[in-house]
Amino acid sequence: MLIKPKPLRCVFAEPGAQGRNPKVSVSFAPPDSAGVLAVSFAVSGATPHVNATLSKESSQWGLWDWDVVELFLSANDTPVYYELQLSPLGQYFELEIFEPRKRFNKQFASGFGHSVNRLGADAWQAEFKIPLSKLGWNGKVDTLRGNAFAILGEPGAKSYLSLNLPEQEKPDFHLPQYFDRLI
Repeated sequence: MLIKPKPLRCVFAEPGAQGRNPKVSVSFAPPDSAGVLAVSFAVSGATPHVNATLSKESSQWGLWDWDVVELFLSANDTPVYYELQLSPLGQYFELEIFEPRKRFNKQFASGFGHSVNRLGADAWQAEFKIPLSKLGWNGKVDTLRGNAFAILGEPGAKSYLSLNLPEQEKPDFHLPQYFDRLI
């Protein structure tokens, strides 16, 4: 059962995004008996900016240049965390991060399940089903920490939204010091 949705708020907006007010919320469900974490995003008020030429069959480096919802997740008490993204078209990206922007594993594959539903011209939902064992989860719910994000809009008019970050002068989601308990 998903827990009550939490709103993301805009932490940075490019000049062309002024006056736009996309709405994004995220919901988490406690891991099920198989250790799968369910996460759901709802997006509205933003006509998707997408790239239909990107594959849905493999992780897409640079997917963040288009509209995405993102989850950064630490599954235990180590500095390692994981980045998972979904686009409105169902394309995905995943990355294991040892040190932000310096050391990471581009070959990481968790096998997370995902789906996207378009609800209208400016609304969509994204569902993540994350097998926590692939992230080294220690089985303790209180060690599931992270942050949720969205990047929405065309270049020059992008909005950057976050669950836990403060407002920023330059968008940067790779700030583990702002990770918080998710459940």
